[in-house]
Amino acid sequence: MPDTIPDQNDVLATNERLTAEVTRLTAELTAATELLEAGQTQLTAAQKEAAKVPDLTAKVTALTENLERSKAEVAGLNTKLGDFNKAVAAEVQKLGLRPKAAEHKEAAADPDLTPTQRVLAAKGVGSIRELSPKLNA
Repeated sequence: MPDTIPDQNDVLATNERLTAEVTRLTAELTAATELLEAGQTQLTAAQKEAAKVPDLTAKVTALTENLERSKAEVAGLNTKLGDFNKAVAAEVQKLGLRPKAAEHKEAAADPDLTPTQRVLAAKGVGSIRELSPKLNA
């Protein structure tokens, strides 16, 4: 038993102090509950996303394998294309034709030139006669 019996003022002061503490603790509990609910919502969203990981990993693996197969196929096709080009060049040479187009210089970007003058400049000649030695004969 307490030595002194609290009077009405002491009881009211204690009651006010405890009421304020209950109010503070209730506010903290409400804030903590809101944080918990937000955390649970984020956890649920993260779990849904995490559930997609194995499927996405399998898809990435399949696409990577497909990419590697495609790269190998492209390399094989490039090799075949090179062989084909060599065979075509050999056949073209047998016919007496040049296997490669004639080299020419880039035309000057002079807007005052006519299309004919641009072609002549690109070929590095001054006139049409210089283009064809057969015409000069």
